[in-house]
Amino acid sequence: MLVKKIRPLNIMIALMLLLQVTIYPVSALGSEKANITVEEAVKIVKDNFTIPAEYSRMSTSYNEYNNRATYSLNWNSDRPPSGSFYAEIDATNGDILNMGQWQEATQPSLKLPILSAAEAEKIATNLVSKLVKQHQAELQLVKGEQQILSLSNTQPFTYNFRWSRIVNNIPFPGNGVTVSVNGADRQIINYSYTWNEDLNFPQATDVISPERAKQVFTETPMLELQYYIPPVMDLQTSGPQQVLLVYQPSNDFYGGAVNALTGKPVSLDGQELSEGPSSSTVTLPTKASSSSGVQSASTQDTPQNSGQISQAEAINIVKKAIKIPSGLVLQSSNLNPDWRNPGEQVWFIQWSTDPAKTNEHRYLSARVNAQTGVFIGLNQSLEANLKGNSKPISRKDAQKIAEDFLKHIQPERFKLLNLRQEGYPGKMPDNLQMFYYVRLVNGIPVAGDGIRVVINAQSKEVYDYDLTWTNSQFPNSSEVIPIDQATEKFLQLHPLTLNYTLIYPPSEEQPEVRLVYQPKTDSIPYLPSMLDAQTGNPMDVFGKTQSQWSSPRIFTDIQGNYAEKEIGIIGLTGAFGEYGESFHPTEKITVGSLLRAILTAEGNNRNLVLSDEIVLKTAKERGWLQEDMNLGSELSRADLSKIMIRYLGLDASAKAKDIYTVPFKDLSTIQPDALGYIALAWGLGILHVDGDTLQPTQTVTRADAAYALVHAYAVDRPVNPYLR
Repeated sequence: MLVKKIRPLNIMIALMLLLQVTIYPVSALGSEKANITVEEAVKIVKDNFTIPAEYSRMSTSYNEYNNRATYSLNWNSDRPPSGSFYAEIDATNGDILNMGQWQEATQPSLKLPILSAAEAEKIATNLVSKLVKQHQAELQLVKGEQQILSLSNTQPFTYNFRWSRIVNNIPFPGNGVTVSVNGADRQIINYSYTWNEDLNFPQATDVISPERAKQVFTETPMLELQYYIPPVMDLQTSGPQQVLLVYQPSNDFYGGAVNALTGKPVSLDGQELSEGPSSSTVTLPTKASSSSGVQSASTQDTPQNSGQISQAEAINIVKKAIKIPSGLVLQSSNLNPDWRNPGEQVWFIQWSTDPAKTNEHRYLSARVNAQTGVFIGLNQSLEANLKGNSKPISRKDAQKIAEDFLKHIQPERFKLLNLRQEGYPGKMPDNLQMFYYVRLVNGIPVAGDGIRVVINAQSKEVYDYDLTWTNSQFPNSSEVIPIDQATEKFLQLHPLTLNYTLIYPPSEEQPEVRLVYQPKTDSIPYLPSMLDAQTGNPMDVFGKTQSQWSSPRIFTDIQGNYAEKEIGIIGLTGAFGEYGESFHPTEKITVGSLLRAILTAEGNNRNLVLSDEIVLKTAKERGWLQEDMNLGSELSRADLSKIMIRYLGLDASAKAKDIYTVPFKDLSTIQPDALGYIALAWGLGILHVDGDTLQPTQTVTRADAAYALVHAYAVDRPVNPYLR
């Protein structure tokens, strides 16, 4: 799949949509756009879903956005355990647009599914037939998109299904239905229905060939050489982040879209480029210009002193950069980890009006890097700047204000920026103008690094500013594979497919439909989205190559095995993937295979390459492995029992003397130091034993290990801090 990067712009999208939302109190619900009342909306929800009786607190709101009127309905629990149920209803026709429910787990244990995937699919299909009956003939179930399962003991075992809208026998992925079913209790956990009415779909006549589309994709080119920084998972990590050289689709196009009728590339502004590459495509550096892998000193943040700046120093830095509006007083400041640069911290400072002196609420918040003293963020209230009827300034004038601001507060960094096109869903509000400048290193864009500035076009002020600048060294870019070779490899992974897509021209109120060729996508978030620019190997969002991916597997060699159900469950976590789609259930399990499977099934380590060293180190740190065993050693039943019981945090209980026994004829063959572990593992249903003989030294199979691991997750136990 093509994973959409989290761009600085996207942080603002939700905000812009919220600016278009009108929320009314319950007593004033209703509008000229609404054809049903809130009471009717509540009845529609209750007719189709069961709302737990303990969710006794209810709130309702009426919203208008993007020319759509909806009711938002919320039910919440007023006593432990916490829980909530949410639904969004179209106020004009009564369609259920979204639904979701959540309940706090009273015990940290996995509820093993009572449903098979086929049974869950039937439940989901029946719901779609009931709620979207009028469009069922236009929907097609997308196969093979089960999300990866995390056995974290905090979320239910979930089956996920997606139906895509089909028009003229061509997929329209932007419209459709998604349903999530709890495999343990048959409940619908989430439901989402997206359907755009009154769209004009171009006829699929005189469509260019896939070969021609591929030629356009290659010649544009739609792939771009970029520096890529994998997401931070541990804010306490010391040292700089890893920077990778990758090829991935340029931000300038709709996911690599080629108009299937005209054969022209489609740019983010909704226009079609006549020929050649985008004006913002970066020229690849020569060997001479990229001989050094280290960015210049002028782009590095140098701490003002050996420690952190004080609160007072941070406030002074803000005041030197901008003027604090009159009437605002300092309300709060706090120091928090910087999620973009592990090991560093940020001062969050807020000024606002004094509620005791005025009914008007205005605020200004700012962020300063506590290590370097760099002013990295600003956001202020919009309402105060909208008084009067001043006409918004043009985008060109707004851009000058943005760039004058950046030259003032970031003069050196501004020299290393390039203005980028950015797409957004819908028409930009007239009173806001947004600009995103991407950072360049060695002439190559750094994905995710740069500066976003939003200008209030009425007050002519900076409304929002956000700097993302990774403090790392950048690798040499002289030995990358040619872009045409990268494109060929990329399109083998994501072949161009014909589909309809929505284009959002910035000057128009309504989106329009284009018939395009785009690289094949799906909704699974862990598949490769880019290529290693030096090897051409596929790479996931964490920078891991194919041999290290954790993706759900449907094993093909487990039918009839006693642990078929458990192996099927563990396969959905990505664990035991050493043999691809084969499991090898009768093969003897090794220490390393079991420990790696435990770490994979947790779901907390997908950003890590689980090398042998990391696996062994982690197991010893957590106390799972206390014996002197290497990762290639085979495991006996006694060994398996010890690891599983320690994993559950019951090691101390297992060591209790003279309180355990088991009803096996060969009890006397069990070593005293293993009896407690074996008794607990057998009593808790973790250890599978046929007959009345245990054979504690018998080597266990991969099927035995999968059975033990899944049933261990189902045990009610003390909270495991590693699984939170």
